[in-house]
Parts: sequence; C-alpha cells; structure tokens
Amino acid sequence: MSLTLTQIETKVRYLVDDSAIAFIDLFTYSTSAVFTLTESNGITITTVLQNDVALDSSEYSYSSTTNKLTITATLTSGDTIEIRYTAYSNYSSTEVQNYVQAALIHISACNYYTWIVEDSTIYPEPSDKDESLIVMITSLLIEPDNKSYRLPDVNVIIPKDLPTIDKIRKTISVYKGNTHGIFGVL
Repeated sequence: MSLTLTQIETKVRYLVDDSAIAFIDLFTYSTSAVFTLTESNGITITTVLQNDVALDSSEYSYSSTTNKLTITATLTSGDTIEIRYTAYSNYSSTEVQNYVQAALIHISACNYYTWIVEDSTIYPEPSDKDESLIVMITSLLIEPDNKSYRLPDVNVIIPKDLPTIDKIRKTISVYKGNTHGIFGVL
C-alpha cells in the first residue's frame, strides 16, 4: 500500500474548507471556439450545452493547465454555450501538493521523520497518525491564522499570535509525545 500526494490533498482540503463546488459558465459564441472558465481551479467538465443541447464529450476538450475548453462541434455566431463543471474555489491541486511537500520538509527539519516524494508517492508510507500530522502541518502552512484543526484522531488548538514556524515546531513537538490525540499548543 502506498500514500500519494492526491490522497493527502483530499484530507488537507477538508481542513482548509476547500471542497469541490459545481459552477456554470455562460458564453455567447462569436468567432473563437475556445472558452476560458471563470474559476481557475477547474477539476472536471460535467456537461457542455450548445443552445441547451448537450454536446458529446468527443465534441470538446478541456485543459486544466490552461483552464480553457475548446469546442470542435460546428458553432454559429450567437450560439449560447453553457459549461457546467466542478472546481476548487481556493487552491489548485498543484498548490496544495506543493504545500504538502513543504510540510514534509518542515517535519524533517524538526527531527520527527523524513519522507521523500517520488512520482507523487510518499515513501516510506506514513502511518495513519503520521498522515494526520502531515495534513495538519500542511493546513498550518496554507492557513496560518486558523486557530484549530480537527481530525478523527487528533485535535490541535493554536494561538493566532504565534508565528507560523513556531506553530509548526510546537505542533510537532507536542505531537511527538502525545498519545491521546487531543492537545493544545501554548
């Protein structure tokens, strides 16, 4: 069994309240069959409608890198294009996964444990408890002003006026010795 950055990303999103949301964009076709989605962190296209008629998925393509949808079906000037899709409202997958890798560096620098990421997989595989620590440290990096984080096995309460690096160090320090799952960083 292995743990991937995508699996950690999902748990981080729960803590920073960045779940996938459904969006609808409306466009009027004039000359370009390339449409830029209004939300920059698109995940998947659910439906594309041309004048209220659904297009087959073979009639359009979407690039999450450019956040653009290209329609290959025949369009006429004035056609209404409706794009239904899901997106994250705050952070892209790349951003969250970069924060996870930064959290792994912080954890290693605090002499708790050293993990490496190879092909988006974390080695050696962290235990469930260690995975929770990685998620919490990642969440601290993303939202340093948040004062508490809750996971099924761990609850952390942190003062807002503490610098982020100190929050991370103290969280790891307390985490090393805590076996009960609930603690505060004072």
